[in-house]
Amino acid sequence: MIGGIELGGTKCIVAVANNPLDIVEKKVISTSDPSNTISDITSFFDNFQISGLGVGSFGPLVLDSDSTEYGLLVAESKKGWKGTNVVKELSNVNSNIVIDTDVNAAALGEYRYGAGKFSETLVYVTIGTGIGVGILLNGKPHVGNFHLEIGHMLIPNSENFNGVCEIHGDCWEGLASGPSMESRWGNEASKLSKSHEAWEKEAELLAHGLINIISNHSPDKIIMGGGVMSQKQLFPMIRSNIEKAWNNYTPLVPLTDLISESGLGIDSGIIGSISLISD
Repeated sequence: MIGGIELGGTKCIVAVANNPLDIVEKKVISTSDPSNTISDITSFFDNFQISGLGVGSFGPLVLDSDSTEYGLLVAESKKGWKGTNVVKELSNVNSNIVIDTDVNAAALGEYRYGAGKFSETLVYVTIGTGIGVGILLNGKPHVGNFHLEIGHMLIPNSENFNGVCEIHGDCWEGLASGPSMESRWGNEASKLSKSHEAWEKEAELLAHGLINIISNHSPDKIIMGGGVMSQKQLFPMIRSNIEKAWNNYTPLVPLTDLISESGLGIDSGIIGSISLISD
């Protein structure tokens, strides 16, 4: 039996499984401070014998498995978590731990079992509390000196809105995440009507970021998930904005094929996290 953790900024999903598609038990835990969250995670796994643990975590964090800082959160993306070494904190659960970003884990789940099968260049984008992007090249995470932080790239900001990102203000995340929608429109995204003007603006902002990704990575598939993307009316609006802005510059994969919903739904992250340890 193997374990998986999807450690998000708002909630944490823990699970034990025989394999990524055969989850035996799963639980949702609130992500609070490190001490209480790690304690709740440990308590869940106390009831099981597992041979390894895959962790998909919010970041930014150190992913060099040869480093003594492997699993260290290096910035305050979640208050109180900077300086927490997730791998070391979870060592009492199991010593065989593989960690990656939550979006890379979700991308892996979709690549192996979901909407990203057979994609040589797969992009997974989550739009929720923040914006995260994972890119797989032939099934392997695309990393450089550090893992990707595409949610913090700059996009056009044509309005008098400063953005909500505590680090960069009006980056993509600062303009188009769930909290930015609430700040701009005075209500949570989930409570806005489907006909609200907010969705056309959101589609425009998301298209700006996706065009940058398309220009730089020419992916076979872009899968979009997260709480904001549960609003299915966004998908055709995003595609329309991309088609207009791209202006037939180069041939694209048909946008209905290029940009799609998750094949695994809300389970992309936990299935991907378990997949990290199931190789």
